[in-house]
Amino acid sequence: MRRLAVAATCVALLLQAPGVAAHANAGDLVQAAGFDQHLSHPVPPALAFRDDDGRDVRLGDYLGTVPVVLAFAYYGCSNLCPTVIGNLAHVLESTGLRPGAQYRVVVVSIDSRDSPPVAARRKVDYLQDAASGASGRAWHLLTGSGSSIDALTRAAGFRYAYDEATHQYAHPVGVLLLTPDGRIARYLLGFNFTPTELRGAIDDASGDRIAAPAQRLLLLCFHFDHAGKYSAAIIETLRWVAITMLAAALLLFAVRRRRAETMRQAR
Repeated sequence: MRRLAVAATCVALLLQAPGVAAHANAGDLVQAAGFDQHLSHPVPPALAFRDDDGRDVRLGDYLGTVPVVLAFAYYGCSNLCPTVIGNLAHVLESTGLRPGAQYRVVVVSIDSRDSPPVAARRKVDYLQDAASGASGRAWHLLTGSGSSIDALTRAAGFRYAYDEATHQYAHPVGVLLLTPDGRIARYLLGFNFTPTELRGAIDDASGDRIAAPAQRLLLLCFHFDHAGKYSAAIIETLRWVAITMLAAALLLFAVRRRRAETMRQAR
């Protein structure tokens, strides 16, 4: 049901966007955002940030013992970020892995204007459906200076752009898996990964196994308005991707319900 909700949200956001000719800046934003997959490359452990409790931390404080799920967002986002990060929390809970003991989550804001109090409020939003308090202790929402953000996003291959007209960031949707010593082990692009897929990715990162490059998928967190719109071709493609995902989720849900009903009748 959670995956259904995420897919439905994606469809709703896309259907809001008018399919008209692109503004001059729209193509630039689409081209600027994406993932360059730097598999096996390390992230810089000395980068300074502040956590959601306002403490000064280094990225390396979260490395050394267990794999890290690394995600980028910005805490003022009202588009896909809250849904996607909230879905990540739900999927992690469904893996059966122990938060803190078998993985950590680090979410880094790409907006240098974000502050620890804002991060703390977002953490509550993201984890509102989490079943255990241990989840909260395993999640770390970081804010930092532009130089720290730039250094980390470059190392991660995470490309994004800021649109002055709408005060939004256009950025790709996906997460990275880091080995305990901070090397990039895998990219999970988009948001529609299952608990089994995520658990496998965490297990591989724990064993220092580096994955092959992920199949490229461009799903952007950005809502273009009249100041800069997706081209008709782009928005139509994204609409069909989202609708297909929703249809697949509905079909899977129907099959599972019929199977469960058949099993009940057999008893």
